[in-house]
Amino acid sequence: MESVKLPIHKHPLLPITRFSSRRGGCNGCGSKGYIYGGYRCNELGCETPTFHRDCAESLPEIKHSSHPHHPLKLSLNNKVSACNQCGIHLVKERWIYICLICDDFKLDLYCAKGAVHLHEHPLQLFDVWSSSKRVRRRECKTCNSPLFYGKLCYVCYQCKEVFHEECVEFFPEANHSSHPQHPLKLLTFEEAPSYIDEKCLLCEEKFDQSLSKEVSLHTLHHCDVCNFSICTTCMKNPPPVRVVSLTTHEHQLHLVPRRIDFTCNACGTLGGYSPYFCVQCNFMIHRQCIDLPRVININRHDHRISYTTRLGHGKSCICKVCRKNVDGFYGAYTCVKCPSFAVHSRCATREDVWDMIELEGMPEEEEIAPFEVIDDNTIKHFSHDHTLQINKDGHGQIQPENVVCEACVLQILSEPFYSCKQCNFILHEKCANHPRKKRHVYNNLPFTLLISDGDVYQCWLCLQEFTGFRYKSSLNSRILDVRCAAISDTLEHKSHQHSLYYYSTTYTHCNGCGKKRSAYRCDECEYSLDNQCAFLPNKVMRIRYDDHPLVLSFGDTNVASEYWCEACETKVNPKEWFYTCNDCGTTLHVSCVVGDFSYIMLGSRSSLYKNTKVVSNNSCCRPFCFVCNSKCMLPSILKLSKAGVDVYVCSFKCRREFYQRKVIKV
Repeated sequence: MESVKLPIHKHPLLPITRFSSRRGGCNGCGSKGYIYGGYRCNELGCETPTFHRDCAESLPEIKHSSHPHHPLKLSLNNKVSACNQCGIHLVKERWIYICLICDDFKLDLYCAKGAVHLHEHPLQLFDVWSSSKRVRRRECKTCNSPLFYGKLCYVCYQCKEVFHEECVEFFPEANHSSHPQHPLKLLTFEEAPSYIDEKCLLCEEKFDQSLSKEVSLHTLHHCDVCNFSICTTCMKNPPPVRVVSLTTHEHQLHLVPRRIDFTCNACGTLGGYSPYFCVQCNFMIHRQCIDLPRVININRHDHRISYTTRLGHGKSCICKVCRKNVDGFYGAYTCVKCPSFAVHSRCATREDVWDMIELEGMPEEEEIAPFEVIDDNTIKHFSHDHTLQINKDGHGQIQPENVVCEACVLQILSEPFYSCKQCNFILHEKCANHPRKKRHVYNNLPFTLLISDGDVYQCWLCLQEFTGFRYKSSLNSRILDVRCAAISDTLEHKSHQHSLYYYSTTYTHCNGCGKKRSAYRCDECEYSLDNQCAFLPNKVMRIRYDDHPLVLSFGDTNVASEYWCEACETKVNPKEWFYTCNDCGTTLHVSCVVGDFSYIMLGSRSSLYKNTKVVSNNSCCRPFCFVCNSKCMLPSILKLSKAGVDVYVCSFKCRREFYQRKVIKV
């Protein structure tokens, strides 16, 4: 179905039959809970994507009983104000109805839908805590229970009385579409019988959880004949009894409002509450799985993936998100270009995985190669004006210490690399193959590869400052260096026998440095690496200490002897990570080999820190750090100039302290 342009949103909106439960709720009226069908924005990065159908289709002009003299026009709220009916503050950049003649009369979309008249006098919506209006009492006239912070109630301005929203609409009992045989009684949790289920039969939210997290009105709706209990949110916003969703099933689906154990045909996971059921073919589905998108992009894969109702008999794969088995008899997402790639339906449509854009009917974006092949040994890379030639003859030979790759700013050691015959431009072969567009587990928005502009940036993953190539998201400006971007969710690291997987929200102690950060973690044992340790170079050259390459060692718990660092001349714990020469036995601390400025090209200046420059520290006379007063050990340090005086700092910490002092003491 094609998107339509409606006045309530800046982007075209896509009509859907999906049951949406986004945390932001409806961007029209602001109400929370499920949106059954309606509209959603299909624009990449839009933060206000979901609307009730009637909110999205709000009329450009209405007449309303609260303001009978003039028509009200649909307008975008552009200043802090309050709704004239309920008194609740209106959110800026949200659509409201306004009187253009009076200019000071405004209605939010919730109030514009109409008022309740179950009292001898007219009732109006009201927030007793946030409204500038005041009432005489803070207890519900019907049930005598107190009002709760942040919840709407109804007020009668003639009686000066207030009512819970539920007590006006559903007290003492009311009918509901999902349980037509008996009316449901409005009960407080204290009044509810002890045998009721702890969860709402329809949405599976715990009643006590609803109370503690959302400060609800302490009520539920119950049929004591059938032991049928639902929450107030589902009472006010009932799910449809019948629904047609051709994406996930070809027949009409019917709501089964009861406790029943089933396996969802769309996602293959178990369910226990109120599925939708097809009478014709015994098909059952969670309501969350209705109308799954057909074609999407996820941050675990660079190709688009498509929904299939079943993989097929005998075709079981491992889900690339949760790493559990994908059963071939149920629905899943697969990649046409990668036959072994499969993702559970639920995993693929998670908000931290899917970019929330539906691609069905949209042409696939053409992949742009990072270079043009001239011949077997020559390429024309997009980052450079001259052709580059492959150098594989240097395999096994060590390049000078100051020869670094323009993309990753790591040394050119024994790896194949491309070089320019007209200038000093050099790229690792693997860096020359970095794609122009990339998706990464860190962010569900796409990244674009940008070449160096000479400035210094900070990687969002490892927090290292760097120069060289970078991946940038154009929508939220997040930046990754190419080292972190090269590995998405799975890391094979020489320090551990199992695969490591990226966890963005799990903070564990890194086995490399001991710091507690988000990390790559092993699913089979308690082993994890933070991003800084995970991407330490395996080999480095430090001519000052050894003529051979130094190899990263991951410690040996069986060694009882002590090593000494050639740089700082202090002990090296053999159980911790260190760099060593396999030929000479030279050892150095990791912190004496790789420092805060190691990923910044020599001579680079940061636009954030004026009069600074990264310089080499390979001379025979090493300077002292101006802040910590220790001799700078690392090969790259920062030179700061102020008032004609040059001083040096050895780390980010010392640089921060230097700028906090504000004045150089000579």
